[in-house]
Amino acid sequence: MRLWITRTRPAARDTADRLAALGHDPVIAPLLAVRVLAGESPVPAHAALAFTSRNAVAVWAGLSPHRPLPVFCVGDATADAARAAGFTDVRSASGDARALAALIRKAAPGPVLVPGPARPAADLAALVGPEVCVMPRAVYETVETDIAAPAPVDGILFHSARAASAFARRHAASAPGRWAFALSEAVAEPLQALGFAEVRIADRPDEDALLDTLRPETLGKPPGPV
Repeated sequence: MRLWITRTRPAARDTADRLAALGHDPVIAPLLAVRVLAGESPVPAHAALAFTSRNAVAVWAGLSPHRPLPVFCVGDATADAARAAGFTDVRSASGDARALAALIRKAAPGPVLVPGPARPAADLAALVGPEVCVMPRAVYETVETDIAAPAPVDGILFHSARAASAFARRHAASAPGRWAFALSEAVAEPLQALGFAEVRIADRPDEDALLDTLRPETLGKPPGPV
């Protein structure tokens, strides 16, 4: 299948490599781009870090050289990115924001700094509750790109609700006849009324589960390129 990858770079390259290894023909055309924000000062005292995305890891690693604190990550891919950035005490919630909140409540040694997007998908502090002080810190924002829709493609992969919403606003005419593959129910929601041949939703909010939706035994015969 020829598949449009809508996620931001550089993660889109990793997804493309995985798709190519499965025999697909990936096309990278990100609907969002990451823009680093000017740093706030000073950084509040904290005993741990939490990351809700690989983008957050990459941006924070470029802003701060410190690596000794415990790090809590929303999923395994984010945890792998944290380890690659030099963090040594890294724990993965292997799930979504609620799973991350539960992990922080259970294991955080003190106040947790959460470098992340200016518009987070979830209120992590509210999910954690009063047991642990959680301090969001906006270090980047995602902005919509004006990239042209690639054609022809058989299907489109969506890793975030922001990308799905950007597609609905800018490229809805590209939906009819194609497959959509969404990381979660929340990601799929902006896509449901656009006329896709089918919207496939991952069983878990991680890329392994997303790629499972592409298996021939679950997908069936895809429509031809439109």
